[in-house]
Amino acid sequence: SDYANQAVEEAIRLTKPVDGTIIGIHAYAAKLHDRRFRQMEGGLPDRYRYETEMEHQRDVHEDLISKGIGIISDSYHDNAQLRCKKGDVKFERLSPEGKNYRCILDAAESGDFDVLALGSRGLGAVAGSVIGSMCERVVRRSPIDTLVIKDRNLKIGDGPIVVGIDGSEQSFGALKTALQIAR
Repeated sequence: SDYANQAVEEAIRLTKPVDGTIIGIHAYAAKLHDRRFRQMEGGLPDRYRYETEMEHQRDVHEDLISKGIGIISDSYHDNAQLRCKKGDVKFERLSPEGKNYRCILDAAESGDFDVLALGSRGLGAVAGSVIGSMCERVVRRSPIDTLVIKDRNLKIGDGPIVVGIDGSEQSFGALKTALQIAR
């Protein structure tokens, strides 16, 4: 989505000064497609209901889904990799199988990453929504700092950085991060 693309651009701007690496993650639920196909088997015409034919159909379906999802995943990674190359930032790919928000949270919980950057809405954005369901699920549960891009035309540094402070350790951390970004 345009929001995810802007998240990549902002991640590049934050990563380049520290010579960091961006890990692009695209999760896909191939097993969900397999379950759905099996649920629909009962509605197939009689000529397809023989066990040998069903196995053949399952194999064909699995190949199509795997190849199709692989192509889609690669296209998203290729786009991010091209942006990183232009920004002179290292890029790596992560393509786990599973529910998108859960895979992203698993990566964030791994301890291998410093910041999570994502767009507020995806390709299935509902008109008038401010934040998509996947983004909301991730932000509510993320154990690491999370940058959410809500305005795909606004870049960090185009205006002042607002920091909510309440005396807590977390708000002090937010202030320190904002100072670092402002520099």
